[in-house]
Amino acid sequence: MRTKGRRRAVVAVARKLAVLLHRMWVDGTEFRQDQVGGSA
Repeated sequence: MRTKGRRRAVVAVARKLAVLLHRMWVDGTEFRQDQVGGSA
């Protein structure tokens, strides 16, 4: 069950990233780190 939950979380994050990148591609917007906020 642990691996199933982890896999689901990975897929969820990958989907969010894919949607974000697709919207940026369609809109023609550029990624700007200063607008994201926070630092790693």
